[in-house]
Amino acid sequence: MLRRLIRALFPRAMERIEAESRTWMMQCPNCGYETSVWEAGGMRYKGLGPVYRLGRCRDCGKIGMLRVYQRGDPDR
Repeated sequence: MLRRLIRALFPRAMERIEAESRTWMMQCPNCGYETSVWEAGGMRYKGLGPVYRLGRCRDCGKIGMLRVYQRGDPDR
């Protein structure tokens, strides 16, 4: 829903948001499975540094604190 609204109002900005969201990765602490924030249905734009989010892993199904970090970031 939010993606459609942003795309309708700001199509050029949405391209930048999607491109950056694809560089942010979510990693499961239990099995190590990784997926991009965009592929998981989220958006992260102009974020600073790694964060942790409570969520369910798509691979192992366990709930845990998923690490969200930017691929290629030296603080990884």
